[in-house]
Amino acid sequence: MMINLKNIQYQISQKPILQNINLNIQEGKTTIIMGKNGSGKSTLLRIILGITNPTKGSISINSTKDKCYLGHKNALKNYLSLDDNILLMEFDNHPCLKKYIEILDLKKYLDVNVANLSYGQQKKLGLLRLFLNSSDLIILDEPFVGLDKETQIILTDFLTDQLKENKTLIYTSHIECDIDSKTLLLK
Repeated sequence: MMINLKNIQYQISQKPILQNINLNIQEGKTTIIMGKNGSGKSTLLRIILGITNPTKGSISINSTKDKCYLGHKNALKNYLSLDDNILLMEFDNHPCLKKYIEILDLKKYLDVNVANLSYGQQKKLGLLRLFLNSSDLIILDEPFVGLDKETQIILTDFLTDQLKENKTLIYTSHIECDIDSKTLLLK
């Protein structure tokens, strides 16, 4: 068992957001967390990551490597160039960097400040964290938002390949993708 959530509850100012969430995720499997806006999808991801503590319940994660997390915000420095952001992420010497720069069509933007890129181009830069990760647990919050159809396919193919390497994937999405996933529906 990679992840075990037992009776997870979370509330803000006495208002329940998550109630009695139980979830077991096997190594190498995928779970999509779905629900309306405000149903607690991102909060549940933050609880799994250990960023937010649940009000009640317990979590166990059976992973020896760092987790790869990509939130719905790209966590980029807008005042720096794309290339400078890559340096900050410490990917400048990664052996696969050039490959993914080409795949994501970012080469011509390396000297452009991130603030001057479209949201989709910024999202592609954020995806480098995912594409160059070495973790066995991948957690994504709305990874397909802002991506054109071609990049959605590139991302889906990449995630499918990661699952073949026995990595575990948890993600939220309002955009359908072709990844075989167990569904957790939050109300």
